[in-house]
Amino acid sequence: MANRKMAKTFLPVTALSATTEAGSFPKENITDRTSPQRAWRSTSVAADQRVVIDLGAVQTALTVYLDWVNFGSFKYQESADGSTGWSDIGTTRTVAKDPMHGVYRRADDITMSSKRYLGIFIPAQAPLDGADYFRIGTFCAPSPVVELDAETTVEYPFDAALPDSYIVENRFPGGRAEKIKLGVLQPMVISFALKTGAMQNIKGARVEEIADMLRDGTGTLWLDFNLGETWQAYLVKKSGELRASVSTPAVGTADFGTVLFEVVV
Repeated sequence: MANRKMAKTFLPVTALSATTEAGSFPKENITDRTSPQRAWRSTSVAADQRVVIDLGAVQTALTVYLDWVNFGSFKYQESADGSTGWSDIGTTRTVAKDPMHGVYRRADDITMSSKRYLGIFIPAQAPLDGADYFRIGTFCAPSPVVELDAETTVEYPFDAALPDSYIVENRFPGGRAEKIKLGVLQPMVISFALKTGAMQNIKGARVEEIADMLRDGTGTLWLDFNLGETWQAYLVKKSGELRASVSTPAVGTADFGTVLFEVVV
């Protein structure tokens, strides 16, 4: 079975242009990775839309990620100058919903023919949420992407939780109360345990690989469970401590225990 993919750095991409954009939701919002709720919005769904991404240099192969979109199908395209000569990269792609979080997102590995500009082409269609605009919350290109070593296992249980931390309850005299959501997207927390094999001590390449990726809890990470589901990838921040131990009966392993990740919303 394929192992999990992770990245802690990203290509320095910029949003070059968009067919249309709403004043409060410009194209630039999708590349900063601070929150998908900032987002780009089109001003029409009746006409095709294209958001153009400047990848900074010509590319041949890269991983790309879209978060919190509201369209069911799109194409990736490439161009040498960002305005003309667009050609499709593969075929039309469909966007699936994260059944737990209720968010539409997609991760892809794409092959380009040494072009610098990537187009996200959204054909006219009915938005999935009934809105009168198309939306992209976040676009990013994690690089380099690390697939955890084959002797590094993600242990069960794998947990996903939706805390109510973004809901404030106000109580009033007479017993009346109201609940208010702080934002549109509900928080999501993912947790699982990591264990590396063939470690007689807390040392070695596999331990270092995980520690390098997870020791800094301030950075944004890209996490792909790599289980054949295009929606099961997330931008996350590690929450809490990173701890490793060696203990019986799992002699020869470094057990990192449960690692907690907060999905960026």
